[in-house]
Amino acid sequence: MYKLFLDTTTKFLCVGISQDDTILYQHQELAEKKQSEMAIPYIDLALKEAKIKLKDIGEVVVTIGPGSFTGIRIGMCIAKVLATFHNIPLKAISSLNAYAYQPKSIVILDAKAQRGYVGIYQNHQCIVKDCVLEIEKIQQLIKQYEDYSVVLDGHLVGCTDDFPPNVIQNMLQIEKITRPIEDVDKLIPMYLKETIE
Repeated sequence: MYKLFLDTTTKFLCVGISQDDTILYQHQELAEKKQSEMAIPYIDLALKEAKIKLKDIGEVVVTIGPGSFTGIRIGMCIAKVLATFHNIPLKAISSLNAYAYQPKSIVILDAKAQRGYVGIYQNHQCIVKDCVLEIEKIQQLIKQYEDYSVVLDGHLVGCTDDFPPNVIQNMLQIEKITRPIEDVDKLIPMYLKETIE
């Protein structure tokens, strides 16, 4: 089965196509708020590179946040339209999990206003549920998980930024343990606007 992968929730744009467990095409680049302009052309390019048509896609996998408010909506809109129009399954995954490329990852994404989205994962299994915290609280959380690697926007907590080399590969692994959405119309984004205490 051919699967389309799409992430527009961060500063990156990630598009991929797989056939079963083999990635046929993947693209990941710094998009900096241009995902709306770039997503459809790269999906089109992905189909051409994989030598398939849109009607050949049997499943769509999309990240649903947390992340950029507009970015989340771009990816979800595209994924929901494709899944509904072509009557194919849609799988929704956490954007933080998609970026958790180390076996033990603390994924941090800038949420602005001295806050960050954070999720802790071990081999893509959630250890600490995605939440939004003040930077000071994230630093305290990191001390509790000293053997975990800080991924993505590490500069927020005094670490080096560490960007995953292959988000599509991560999404391929996560979709294997993710159930399809039963009612695509009821799928909502994961915005996480409020701080979790």
